[in-house]
Amino acid sequence: MTSTWNHHSEEVRKPHNVRWDFSGTVVLITGAAQGQGRSHALAFAEAGADLVICDLPAGTELAGAPYPLGDPSKLDAVAGECRAHGARVVAVTCDVRDSDQVQAMVAAAIAEFGRIDVLVNNAGLVGVREVVDMPEQEWDALVGTNLRAIFVCCKYVAREMIKNASGKIINTASVNSFAGVPGSAHYVAAKHGVAGFSKALAIELAPHGITVTYVCPTAVNTSMAEIVTAEHVPADHGERLAAINGSWNILDENQAPLEPGEVSQAVMFLASDASKYMTGVPLLVDAGFMTK
Repeated sequence: MTSTWNHHSEEVRKPHNVRWDFSGTVVLITGAAQGQGRSHALAFAEAGADLVICDLPAGTELAGAPYPLGDPSKLDAVAGECRAHGARVVAVTCDVRDSDQVQAMVAAAIAEFGRIDVLVNNAGLVGVREVVDMPEQEWDALVGTNLRAIFVCCKYVAREMIKNASGKIINTASVNSFAGVPGSAHYVAAKHGVAGFSKALAIELAPHGITVTYVCPTAVNTSMAEIVTAEHVPADHGERLAAINGSWNILDENQAPLEPGEVSQAVMFLASDASKYMTGVPLLVDAGFMTK
């Protein structure tokens, strides 16, 4: 089975007249070995940030994952790309669902840089499975990766941000934080949870000068899209989604997904002083999906 999307150029369509300067800023990005996480890391590196990046340890198994996970060589490659832009980088293998591993990652960040200014909770997993056929371990894997991991990372990073009375937390949600889709109840439930969690956390952390926002992309051209080619996914799944939800992107022809770099620009806006008085709110990068 092939994807119903006709992808536009894989080259990121960099915006005109946009310049970011994150010199002296320490940014922690989860799920940074590929896809949106890699894009975010490179974008911040180009803008002068110091980075802590992580991805899964080798051999990690997540039920329902449509692509290989836990390849430290990919994380090392991203770290090398970032260093080529002059960034100082700490690369850590970390299962962000695991409290002990997250605490060790945060400790490594503090030991190297002394603080964490921005947390980008990017690590995520998508799945396609009808509820009546869904193995419970697949539910746990999706909700654990997309929601529990955000809680764990926020818990331990926020403790460090509170010490400095400042910080930016950016969680990765989705257009599916607002709308349901068939065949992905676990993903939709987790992304709705990200929205609610972010709102509550924003209120808790506001007295400490810390903001919490969540970016909500439409379909993005990453390896997660490969789930539609998995053997268990019905051949008409893409057509069914299109019939129910319409186009994921009303700005481009043929339902083209966004490129990761286009989401990175939104993340950098939320990490910048330009969003100083935004907290507890979503930023939709949805190409008009929610307008329909």
